[in-house]
Amino acid sequence: MRYLNITFFKKHFENPLFEKIKIYLVVISDLYEREKIISYILKKINIQNFNLSKFSKENKLSKIINTFQSPSLLGGEPFVIIEDIVVFSKQDIQNLNSYLKANDVHLIIGASSRGDASLLYSSIEKKGLVFDLSSEKIWEKEKRIALFVLEKCLKANKNISSLVIEALFERVGLDLALVENEINKLITFVGLKKSIEIEDVQSICPINITESVWKIAEEIVWGKINFDNSSVDTAYFHLLISAIRFQLQLGYKMASILESGKKYDLSSYFPKIYPRALEKKKLIATERKSLFFKEAMKSLFEIDLLSKTINMNLSNLLDILKTKLLHLSAYDINTTT
Repeated sequence: MRYLNITFFKKHFENPLFEKIKIYLVVISDLYEREKIISYILKKINIQNFNLSKFSKENKLSKIINTFQSPSLLGGEPFVIIEDIVVFSKQDIQNLNSYLKANDVHLIIGASSRGDASLLYSSIEKKGLVFDLSSEKIWEKEKRIALFVLEKCLKANKNISSLVIEALFERVGLDLALVENEINKLITFVGLKKSIEIEDVQSICPINITESVWKIAEEIVWGKINFDNSSVDTAYFHLLISAIRFQLQLGYKMASILESGKKYDLSSYFPKIYPRALEKKKLIATERKSLFFKEAMKSLFEIDLLSKTINMNLSNLLDILKTKLLHLSAYDINTTT
């Protein structure tokens, strides 16, 4: 079973037979959105009957299997959540796929791309449920996030028109974490007013924050890391994380193509990047290799998780990420020269 649309995915849980599904695969590039969907699934399931175990850092498959096979002292059937399948080795993912084919277990797996979950994708589609937004078009995403804004306003007894939502998107983009932050601010800002108007958006929502954050992300991944300019508004930290993730995924794809040994026209793969910028990125991707970008994405995942689980200065977390990227860059260069 597979859903590529949020509306049909949610309708699935209106059918009482949804409880027969035990395995879920959630394929969404943005970690914040992925976590929202995983939380949604858990709310629909009677989790009181289960003993939840969450795996968010690099682990061995044996630990997962042991969780399924060892009853908890707290009682309840094991229910495992793997936030990002990329933390496991290819061999472990293959072995997990074999285990899932032979056993009935309760499991939710997250993945940032279909490629990351390719070894499990078809098996879970046949035996469980796949929710995949990896091929979502930009207008589909805009419609989905607009619906999210509308539902959130209705719950707060606020009216909001499509024109106001459009004005909000023009200012802050389509990053769900940022949109949710801004709509929460607007709901508070209007107070007892029944409607959110364009004037309210213009009063408190920043202009072009998305553009400036993406420039910072591009500089962190492709430029010279500067610790002097690491300050970032806490409200936009997770937008920056998403932007950095996009740049790292871009680098990983580019480096993988270059390492294939075949002659490819990179411009056909990255048509939206200007030729001069593409050549610069090509040189950096060739030097750092795909291993750098893969390990960097793991480090980014850890930083993102820390930002949501501990009370720590976000600018300091950003500096930790930069330090990790510097270390990985130096290590990669030293081991390949």
